[in-house]
Amino acid sequence: MKHLARIAPIFLLVLGACSDVEDGADGHDDHHHHDHEVITTVVLNFTPTEGDVVSATWSDISGEVEIDDITLTDATEYSLSFEILNELEEPVEDVTPEIADEDDEHQVFITGSAVNGPATQQNDDAIVEHAYADEDVNGLPIGLDNDITAIATGSGDFIVTLRHMPLQNGNTIKTEGAAEDVASDGFGAIGGDNDFQLTFSLTVE
Repeated sequence: MKHLARIAPIFLLVLGACSDVEDGADGHDDHHHHDHEVITTVVLNFTPTEGDVVSATWSDISGEVEIDDITLTDATEYSLSFEILNELEEPVEDVTPEIADEDDEHQVFITGSAVNGPATQQNDDAIVEHAYADEDVNGLPIGLDNDITAIATGSGDFIVTLRHMPLQNGNTIKTEGAAEDVASDGFGAIGGDNDFQLTFSLTVE
């Protein structure tokens, strides 16, 4: 596990805080109304069709960021799921169900030099392929469940972004082509803001 020491005071990701505005400031009456949820820990679980689960954790609990490297096996298919936690609570609070409950306002995007998938440009150097394995109430991808296939050996960045796209005037701003828009023009091409964006080092061997 890598330790990334912080000089500044502890920074905790806060689910939903990215989009809160004063009433009327954005010309809309609807805002992200759920309580702010502190996110201290994100766990990625890669479950192969056979063999042991590979887990990698990002955490920022005591002011020092810790992040695991990911090592997968070539020519292997994995199911990727997430545990999104607040470990400052006792017992530990699982924030993941809240994101799932508001699935029409959230989407996970997987990008980086290691990845070929919906949110990336065609990447001839990719070592894994990503596909969504879940849908929200409108039939659009969420990204809490994913298919990951290791297609070559090597190393690269595996970037996980949880995007919050709050309702506007009661309507979703999440679009069918959001991942493709990110691939073409980056996150500035879609609505909302990032709840988190985490970069893992991924190796396929």
